Formats: sequence, C-alpha cells, structure tokens
Amino acid sequence: MMNDNYAKINNVCLVILTGIAGTAALYYTQSVLLPFVISIFIYSVASPSIRILQDRLKFPRVLAILAAVLVYSLVTATLIFFVTNSLDSFIRSAGAYRDRIVDFIQWGTQMAESYGFEVEDRPLRQEIRNLPIFSWMTSLTGNAVSFMGNSTLVFIFVIFLITGERQKKSDNEFFIEVQAKVSKYIITKGLVSCFTGILVGILLLVCGLELTFMFVVLTILFNFIPSIGSIIATLLPLPVVLLQFGFTWPFYVIVIGSSLIQFTIGNIIEPKFLGDSMDLHPVSVLMSLMFWALVWGLPGMFLAVPITAVLKIVLSRIETTRSFSELLAGRLPKNFNFNQYSEERDS
Repeated sequence: MMNDNYAKINNVCLVILTGIAGTAALYYTQSVLLPFVISIFIYSVASPSIRILQDRLKFPRVLAILAAVLVYSLVTATLIFFVTNSLDSFIRSAGAYRDRIVDFIQWGTQMAESYGFEVEDRPLRQEIRNLPIFSWMTSLTGNAVSFMGNSTLVFIFVIFLITGERQKKSDNEFFIEVQAKVSKYIITKGLVSCFTGILVGILLLVCGLELTFMFVVLTILFNFIPSIGSIIATLLPLPVVLLQFGFTWPFYVIVIGSSLIQFTIGNIIEPKFLGDSMDLHPVSVLMSLMFWALVWGLPGMFLAVPITAVLKIVLSRIETTRSFSELLAGRLPKNFNFNQYSEERDS
C-alpha cells in the first residue's frame, strides 16, 4: 500500500514538472505556436462544414474546400477591415479627445472650487497636452500590421490543414469529441458575440455616440473572453460617453442599456445554447483565463476556454491525470477517499 502511495505521489510530481516545462515552452514559442493553435480551432469549424457540403449537398471535395476557403477569406477580410477602420477613426479623433479631456478637467476644477476646494489643475492639463499621442498611434499601427501578418500566417496554416485532411471520416473518439466541443463553442460564441455587438451598436447609434463603429467591434471581440470580457466591453465606451455627453441622460441610458444587454445575453441566452457542453467549473474557467493571459497575453484570454476544454479531454484519457480532469469539472475524483488518507496518515 505504501509503495502504491509513493508511486502515485511520484506520478503527480512528474505531471507537475511536465506542466511547468510545457508552460515555459508555450511562452517561448508563442510567436509560432499561437497562430498554429488559432488555425487548428478554425479548422475544427471548417472541417465539418466541408463534410456537410460533400455528404448532404453532394459538392465535389475541391469545390467544397474552395467554398470553405472563400467564406473564411471573407470573414478574415471583414475582420481586418473593421479593425483597421476602427483604428483609423480612433487615430483621427485622438487629438480632439485630448482637448476634451483638458476641458473636462477644467470643468471639474471649477466644480471643486465652487464647493470650497482648492485644486491646481494647470500641471495636469499641461501633462495631458504633452501626451505622446503620435508615438501611441505609431504603436497601434504597428500592432495592426502585426495582426494582419499573423492573420496571413493563420490563413496559410488553415489551408494546409484543410487540404491535408484525409477524405475518410475519422473513427477516433478523442478527435470526434474535441472537434464537436470546440466547433460548438466557437460557432455559438461567435453568433452570440455578434448579436450582442449589434444590440449595443443600435443603442449607441440611437444615443448618437461618436466612435460607435469601434466600440461595436470591441464588444464583439471582448465577448469571446469569458466572465470579464463583457465587463470590459461595457466599461470601454464610458470615457468617450462622459466626454461627449457629460452626466446627462445619454450617459445613463448607455450605461444601463449596455449593462442590461450584456447581463441578459451572458447569463440567460448564452447558457441556454452552450449549457454544460464544455464541462468546466466556473472557477476552472477563471483560473485558465489568468493562466493563458500570463502565457500568451490577450490572445490567450480569447483561447482560454477551448484550450482548457481540450486539455480536460486529454487528461481524462490518461489514468494518471484523470483526477485533474475531474477537478477541472468541479468534481472530486471518484477514487478519492478522505477517510482512507486520514487513517493512513495517523498510522
């Protein structure tokens, strides 16, 4: 019995050391590995679509692949167009918003002085006027170019994965389960995020908010981040809303309306479609969110849930790591017996 316990402890230690080494490898290879992982998830959605075109609509395989590539190209081009347009509108408005911030600080100073508080705002206004907006814009432009370069690399990976796929349907249960869960999550999350962005966009357009187009794009993107993404998407427009409208009725309409939209979709509509398909405990989702943000930054936050779901499936197939898979789902391992371990420790 003692030898069995030592063997289990040894296996757990090996798993932990492997995890640490794997994390270091993920961190140092992210420039190549991240686009490849993204392309795998896109492929997991495109592959079933190609099979549907072949099996149900009787498309030739070449024509089905061309149709899938065309749809993917249109989606990628649309996303790049939206992002670059949003960056362009933000760059063109940056100087005007800097002046508005100065005016807002001056207004706040006057309000404070009317209540008897003495505030010296001249240094702060001077600092804001001297903000290196040009260098920030250059950095944003560089990030946009990097994004388009990575999109091209992802596109190449997806093409090779699709064209290199075997025509015969795989009988591997692991592959089928992974593809089903990942494709359902990505498709559902994408549709729900687009629906949320459309509703928020209508609300912002009705109120006449500037940079509405940019905030719609950010809402769609940040809604892919579980738990905190909807909060970030709700808070992002508030500085612009405050600078444009002040504390008038549009400010309160946008704050309350956006919060209601995000709460209703995130807590009522989305769970009805996704349910427990990922089989992950909320605490596991939050922990995976922090871990992948640490390893891969913002893209890691977007990929946290599908990567963790795949990792859980892998762990469930290995006897040594099956307990870790159960813990990710929020369940104690079936062979866990606290009384047994207490008795062994006392003896």
